[in-house]
Amino acid sequence: MGRISFIICALMILGACTKPAGLALTVYHTNDIQGFYWARPASENGNKETGGLPVFKEMLDKQPAGFFLFDSGDSFSKTQEGQLGKLEGAVKLMNLLKYTAVTLSADDFALGWDNMEAALAGADFAVVVSNIQNADGGQPEHIKKYIFLESGGLKTAVLGLASKKAFPRIQRNAGLKVSDELETLKTLIPLVQEEGADFIILLSSLGFELEDGKKPDDKTIAEEFPEINLILGGNSSVSPAGAERISNTHITRAKPMLFEAEKITIPFNAKKQPAAFNYEQILLDKETYGEDEEAAAMVAAGRAAVQKITGRRITTLPLALESYGDKPSPLGVYAAGCLKRWASHDIGLINSDLFLQGFAAGTLTEADLLNAIPFNDRVMLVKMRGDEIKNALEHTIEAKNNWPQTAGIAVDYDPAAPFGGRIKKITVNGAPLRNGALYSIAASDHIMAGGFGHNEFINAYEFKNTDRTVRDILKWCLYRQKEFAAPQLNQWKQGQ
Repeated sequence: MGRISFIICALMILGACTKPAGLALTVYHTNDIQGFYWARPASENGNKETGGLPVFKEMLDKQPAGFFLFDSGDSFSKTQEGQLGKLEGAVKLMNLLKYTAVTLSADDFALGWDNMEAALAGADFAVVVSNIQNADGGQPEHIKKYIFLESGGLKTAVLGLASKKAFPRIQRNAGLKVSDELETLKTLIPLVQEEGADFIILLSSLGFELEDGKKPDDKTIAEEFPEINLILGGNSSVSPAGAERISNTHITRAKPMLFEAEKITIPFNAKKQPAAFNYEQILLDKETYGEDEEAAAMVAAGRAAVQKITGRRITTLPLALESYGDKPSPLGVYAAGCLKRWASHDIGLINSDLFLQGFAAGTLTEADLLNAIPFNDRVMLVKMRGDEIKNALEHTIEAKNNWPQTAGIAVDYDPAAPFGGRIKKITVNGAPLRNGALYSIAASDHIMAGGFGHNEFINAYEFKNTDRTVRDILKWCLYRQKEFAAPQLNQWKQGQ
């Protein structure tokens, strides 16, 4: 009996040693914050002050340690506060909340890689976008393909996806390319499994179920990759908040604009397999949780900066100045003329993706100007020879939804002609372009750095960066202008 008792006791001790005690994963998740960093009245909460990062931080500070905090992109796109602070402002707030990892959506890339790179350099959290590469195939600095997180003996792999279909609409990311989402996962999932992943999380900005023909979406990915245990989704325009299960994969989405956050708790069995998925939407009620003082001060400073400029009048426009990308637009041509006049140069040149929107008739404020041009493109003064200008403009005809907006130069062209013969005639201030002559050009640094998708403007001479933004010069022009007439849009004519 003594020996049998010893064996039973030994087996009991061995079982106690090999079974993980209380192994669980706790995840908090946000998506589509969209620049709504402060608490606002919410109808679903009796119009009480709800949401915002200061409330969220105060709520998180009251939770037991050991959780992970993720975001699935679109952090600043919809508010003036977000646009003014850009990704850099969002990153500073996310640092304060101690996010674990985030992925980036197409909206986060909208202001261009030049604006993003410095912001991401200051991130204290991992930025995971598995299907983004440099044009040469290398990995962009500050962006990871995947990461591993260790918790209680559990090894969790985290991947992230940006939308390949959305990316071509974003003009300001020269040097980056986006790989197919499904092909990326086919490569990376076996890789993280080989490296010992017990659990796989995908941060997705794609949306849960897109319209026919616009896949992949989170639902498609879950069907094709049951190895993924949890998809933390975004793209609230097609993703109502909530949780779904497809095969082995759980998919969750938080409510946009940070009225709520979501919490997922996953206990594991002795074989490190998920035993359950416990999902909760947490209403961020300010009265219940209060606000973190440091986060509240940062948010208040951003709102004060916006309020300071919102009502400041620049001028009154008797007519609308519209903006569109596939041809000369009233706002684009007007702005190019402003650069030409301010610099006293032969040519003014900008590209249409500088503008996110046009100006309505009526009072024009600083806020209207910032909303239309959130980019800090600076004015450069350069000189180019006539034949180099012609060659650069010939390449530029291929720029989709990013048409050159010009002043002082007129172009007759045939887009159907073979390359090298598309431009039939160019005049500069009414005189024929002379191949060997030098012409002075006021343009944006974005153009000189390849903003049309090519580097032909790098052949310019006498580069001078004025350190004044195109927005500054447009404001100067609008403020001084006493009478407005509709800009002439005949700078580019299609001929045979």
